[in-house]
Amino acid sequence: MNRFFIAFAAIISSGIFTYSYWREWIGYKFLHEDLNLQPVEKTEVPYFHASEEIYLKVLLVFGLVFGLIFIASIILTYKQKWGWVFGCFVLSMLSILAVMINGAIK
Repeated sequence: MNRFFIAFAAIISSGIFTYSYWREWIGYKFLHEDLNLQPVEKTEVPYFHASEEIYLKVLLVFGLVFGLIFIASIILTYKQKWGWVFGCFVLSMLSILAVMINGAIK
């Protein structure tokens, strides 16, 4: 049962972030959707809202990171490498921490 929950957590935690970052990046690049950037003059807005180029780079980098963790979690779960699956879960949590720190930089 413990293996199931670790595998589930590793796949879902990275998968949700993969979807959200890739959805916004692909939506802007290929589906011509508008970006909802906040004006930088507000004190609570992160630095990457200053330009579309920086914002898209941040989306791409975190999308790639979470995407690789997501794919690795699926493959390693299929191969039943439970130690590596737990490592993917830890990497996913550290990547979420990196997202929070990146968002806190003004």
